[in-house]
This record gives sequence, structure tokens and C-alpha cells, in this order.
Amino acid sequence: MANKLDPMDLKQILTLHLDGYSNRKIGSVLGISRNTVNTYMQLFAGQRLLIQGASGF
Repeated sequence: MANKLDPMDLKQILTLHLDGYSNRKIGSVLGISRNTVNTYMQLFAGQRLLIQGASGF
């Protein structure tokens, strides 16, 4: 089973994205792969969380 990110990591992904960081830079800052960031960004976009911003947590 794959490791899952905790809610704080998810909030950090959203916060860094809203601050203008690229997915590659977010992965580097958080120590996760760019593909992991891409996957979560797609999930956020599918759930419209990016429109609400990080305040949804």
C-alpha cells in the first residue's frame, strides 16, 4: 500500500501552490516526488478545492 500524506502536508501543497510555486518546487520543498504533487493537484482541482483555497482545511 502506498504512503498517504497527512492533512498538514495537503495544506502545505495547497498553500505553496497558491503562493505561486511550481509542482516541481513544491515537491522539492516538501521532500516528495513531483508526480505525487501532480496527483494531489489533480484531485484538488477535481474537487474544486483550489477555488476555495487553503481555508477549506
